[in-house]
Amino acid sequence: MRKGVRMDWTTVFTSAEFLSRIPSIILLITAVAILCKILGIKIRTEHIQIGGESRETYYERTIVREQTRAAKGFIHALEQKCNDLIEGELPYGGYKTKYVLELVYDCVVDWITYNHLENSEAYINCKCNEIDSIIYQSKPLEPFKTPEFQERVHRWVKEVIEQMIAVRTVYKKQMEMRKSVTL
Repeated sequence: MRKGVRMDWTTVFTSAEFLSRIPSIILLITAVAILCKILGIKIRTEHIQIGGESRETYYERTIVREQTRAAKGFIHALEQKCNDLIEGELPYGGYKTKYVLELVYDCVVDWITYNHLENSEAYINCKCNEIDSIIYQSKPLEPFKTPEFQERVHRWVKEVIEQMIAVRTVYKKQMEMRKSVTL
């Protein structure tokens, strides 16, 4: 923009001068972000944080993400197993089963988030009670009230907890291996 020339603000974003400077601005922002990452500088604004993340934080986030993915796959695979217990047409077209499984998934995500997963029988029984309360709050059909179904739920809860612990173990080993290589 030349000196003494008044800019019309309604066309500022479509002007050739502004558009020619966009790649420079993007390059500058990218360079600042890379430098912050390399030098370990932390820039934190109200909405964005650049740099300052430790490796442990990165791996912990990765573990939680992978546990969540594994839990989703496991729980949604139970949908057909539950639907097979019902003879005839599924109530609500099978959406009630999906809804209950989504509630169960949310519960499992809370377990993952609070990171207190353990393989003890008392812990698994507590978690089974949580899942049972979710199931019974939804007013289940008769096949879901049987002792056999409760045994299945107990087995499924134990399997999902064991799977979450296995995911954490795998990623912890990876983190320790990478730490030893970088030291």
